[in-house]
Amino acid sequence: MEHKTIRAALDFSWNEASIALADEHDTVLFTEKIMLNGHDASALPERLAQAAAHAGTPLSGVTEWSVGTGPGGFTGLRVAAALVSGLTYGHPEIKVRGVPSAAGLIRSAFAGDLPRKAVALFDGRRSEILAYGMELKDGSYQPDGFTAVLQKPEELASVLDSARAAALEKDRAALCRFAPELAEKVCHTPSIQAEELIFNDPRNFSASPTELIYLRAAVFVEARIPRKI
Repeated sequence: MEHKTIRAALDFSWNEASIALADEHDTVLFTEKIMLNGHDASALPERLAQAAAHAGTPLSGVTEWSVGTGPGGFTGLRVAAALVSGLTYGHPEIKVRGVPSAAGLIRSAFAGDLPRKAVALFDGRRSEILAYGMELKDGSYQPDGFTAVLQKPEELASVLDSARAAALEKDRAALCRFAPELAEKVCHTPSIQAEELIFNDPRNFSASPTELIYLRAAVFVEARIPRKI
């Protein structure tokens, strides 16, 4: 009996969880976006099960998983990695991999017109923009080694001289404040389409979903002097 290939993806790199399922022919069977304020992920297991049911399979019928690994929020990335790792634990026949959320962001923003060199931009807070570079190879995006915390508009201008830029719609205002004259050069997308994680380098399962991408430390606090007793 021939077994169907059901491919699922989950990205939770910010407060929006993006879910998608596709078959072996790249047909999208189901896609959904869920806003989870405060990264309350308690509903995710149920929503994943519902998504699988809409695609005509139980959650146990998923044979391949792609998980967004960032850059993004510390909590969401860890939740997605832990959830899928738990769902597939003890099932070596299920393929699991990590895919940079930046690849999904760029593919979603430039749908159908993918540039060779692209950089994903994120609001870094504190008047900074985070940048993660990727290069198109054989139709899929691979990290090109460029990462930066941009602090001046001229730094962003230099980035845009050599690459197209993509960002989430939620970060448009931050980019406009950072460099008003450059913001219009950035292609924005409202969401990361999880199916784009499935379609990016689809046969490469070398990266673990726990190999998360952070462009700088997730927590910024001054060291505290231990209390003496």
